[in-house]
Amino acid sequence: MYLDGYIVVAGGINVDIKGKSFDRMDIGSSSPGAIEISPGGVGRNIAHNLALLNVPVKLLSAVGSDAQGAKVLQETAGCGVNVDYVLHADDSLTGTYIALLDNMGEMSAALSDMQILGKLDVDYFKTRLEIMKKASFIICDANLPVPSIEFIISAANSCFIPVCLEPVSVRKALKLKNCLKGINFITPSLDELSALTGMDVQTNKAELLAAQLIKSGVQNVITTLGKEGLCYTNSEGNKLYQSLPTIVTDVTSAGDSLTAGFFYGLMKYGDIDKALLCGLAAAAITVSSIETVSPNLSESNISKLIAQCGLHHML
Repeated sequence: MYLDGYIVVAGGINVDIKGKSFDRMDIGSSSPGAIEISPGGVGRNIAHNLALLNVPVKLLSAVGSDAQGAKVLQETAGCGVNVDYVLHADDSLTGTYIALLDNMGEMSAALSDMQILGKLDVDYFKTRLEIMKKASFIICDANLPVPSIEFIISAANSCFIPVCLEPVSVRKALKLKNCLKGINFITPSLDELSALTGMDVQTNKAELLAAQLIKSGVQNVITTLGKEGLCYTNSEGNKLYQSLPTIVTDVTSAGDSLTAGFFYGLMKYGDIDKALLCGLAAAAITVSSIETVSPNLSESNISKLIAQCGLHHML
């Protein structure tokens, strides 16, 4: 690895319930399909993906005292994530996320119950401060309460630790509008970028919206564009990166794997271009799998996919 140490991920742990329709989705009616229950949560998914890529990672989150929470935590630890610092809340239920996918694997609707993450207040993060101070990077998702996000950013900045914000969703991205100063990286989708800037994405290019975040104090903006790839923006301008070819089975958690792949690349190569290529490869591997976190994600498979695309010279 280019950098020694570990990454801290602060964010959500969920039980994911995903249903995929066999045929066209009939909104307002029942559609035949397949239902899968698995560990989830943006923070947890990013941490899981990092562990699959052999990056040491510590997860800061919360689970309830229910059987689902114990099972998710056990499976997460089993894949190599350090869960020693996760909060166990006896009076709350573990977060739950429900997603409906059409027969093409595209999301039709989703609902999340993340009330337990209100337990992740500033006092909790103060007890985990020494863990954060020794991290190589801190990744924070927008499921957390705003005061906690602000505390994490302040702590990271005081220790010169690069911090990344993951907006999670359009609604949750709105919480970050006043948390942008001092952010090294942010990874919004186009819709989340629109929410963060208050600018209409239909009449403005991603490059223009991302430039507004740079003016707000963000150093690097990685705008995910789905099948179109991504747009990378910093103070010097913008650069578009094409997605890597793959067969799309399920787009759930593509952004989580891209973020993990990117930070894997930073840890290994210390180079933005190489890291973004690793992120795109991780996303391509993930969307080709029916599972939220693809068991096929690995360092060797990232290298193989990049080589198959004729891009190995970039690493």
